[in-house]
This record gives sequence, C-alpha cells and structure tokens, in this order.
Amino acid sequence: MGSRDDVARYYDRNTDRFLRFGGGAAALAIHRELWAPGIRTAAEAKRHVNRLLADAIEARHPGAPTVLDLGCGVGGTLLDLAARFPDGRMHGVTLSRRQVDLGRELADARGLGERCTVHHGDFEQPEPAPELAQLQADAGVSVEALAHAGDASAFFRTAAARLRRPRGVLLVVDDFLAREEAELAPSELRLVRDFTAGWRLGALQSPRGAAALAAEAGLELVDDRDLTPLIRVGRPRDLAIRAVAPLFSLLGLVRIPFFGNMIGGNALQTGIRKGVFDYRMLTFELTGPE
Repeated sequence: MGSRDDVARYYDRNTDRFLRFGGGAAALAIHRELWAPGIRTAAEAKRHVNRLLADAIEARHPGAPTVLDLGCGVGGTLLDLAARFPDGRMHGVTLSRRQVDLGRELADARGLGERCTVHHGDFEQPEPAPELAQLQADAGVSVEALAHAGDASAFFRTAAARLRRPRGVLLVVDDFLAREEAELAPSELRLVRDFTAGWRLGALQSPRGAAALAAEAGLELVDDRDLTPLIRVGRPRDLAIRAVAPLFSLLGLVRIPFFGNMIGGNALQTGIRKGVFDYRMLTFELTGPE
C-alpha cells in the first residue's frame, strides 16, 4: 500500500498518460467502462457511471443540489453533474496537483468555473481542503477513490461530516472484494496483492466491511448495486497485457508506475473473471438526529 504522498505522485506523473492512452480523454475519466444496454462507444461507457450517480442524486435532491466528489480526478464527473443540474454547485477534492490544474482549466473552458471547483486536499482529513471547511453537501460521490484510502474509516468520517442533514447521501462506486479476505485462497490473495501494489491502493473492502466502517461514522448502507456484469473483460488490450504482466511482476517492476499499472490492471481483470473482485455502487444515508 502506498502512502498518501505516493498516491499523489502516482497521479501527478501519470494522469496525462492515463487520459491520452487509457481511452479516458473524451470522457475526462480514468475509471471503468460500463457497457449498459444502449451504450455504443467507449466514451459513453466511461460516462455511464455519471448518469447513475445523477439519477440517484436527482431522486433525493432534485433541482439545485450541492455535490462533493471525494477523489474527483480531473473533474469529469463534476462536469457531467453540472450539466445535469444547471443550478447546482459542484466541488471536488484530489491529492494530485496536476489533476487540480487540469480540472480547473477544463471547468473554465466550459464556462463552469464559478460553480464547478476542483480543490487540492485529502479526503481522509476532517477538512479535506481549507475552502471546504464549512461545506454542507446534499450528496457526496466517490468513483474509484475509496480503494485508494489508507484509512477507509477516515474517508467515511469525512464524508459524513461534509453531508447536510437531513437526507444527505453518499454514493460510492468502486472495486470491492467479492468475499472477505480470510475466505480467499493463496492464489486469490496474490491477485489482491498485485492489484493493490500496482495501482497504489489501500486495503480493499468488501461491501460488508465498508458498510461496517460507514456505520461507525453514522452512515447507513441503503442500497448495494452490482455493476460487475456491465464490465467487459478480455478486450484485445487486456489480452496483450495479460501476456506480459506476469513477467513484469516476476521482475519486481511493480513500483515503476508504467509497469505497475499493467500488473495491477491484469490482476483486476483476472480477479473479475474469477470472482475475486466486484464493481459495485453503494448508497449510504446519514443516520441519527438532524
């Protein structure tokens, strides 16, 4: 598991490459493609998660919600949500200064800079960025960022503190362990090790484990949606990486981002096929008194 500085350096150095060569430039996203019915292009598949988030937010907070994206990357989700909610205000936080610069440039280029802001900060801190100290959001979202948390409990505490009562909602879309770690075979644990090391992840959670940590922060799991069937595995690029990633791992190249990305990606693809990892959307709501 990498430190917070390690994660920041990883994305400072690799975000441009991920967008350029990972197929994310059109959607301004680095996350998974979801091939739901009617999806025709990779850009649409990458943006489908934003539609799912927007639908869930609109069901609870139609009109002009304030949204906080914990681990927002270059702000692709924020920009899509800003288009869906023309009177809403969008905030995102990322460890990567490069992502902050890109995110602000992209928002300004679309004329959204005044209501769509990317902040530099750490979502494991009670105040993830100085400008967000007083923020009370109607909805928090997090796409493939919880897995990067060194302290998942801190992630949930921060989210709970930044949500407005009543009816504040947290939507987490991420990779999860399909079973508890104690139930995994040695070969499956090696996939977890390669995935987490290659992609600079923290300790992966199971949905049950995440729900327990969230409950300690006053967040109740109210919906668990399995998105794994919408992911396509075995694309030509994935097959090419599968052929070389084991050699890179054997040579101990996992700490070099270029090779680590392939090692981790191959472990993820293999783990999805073998039922070690799931891709899920978890919905949490604040509990307790207003």
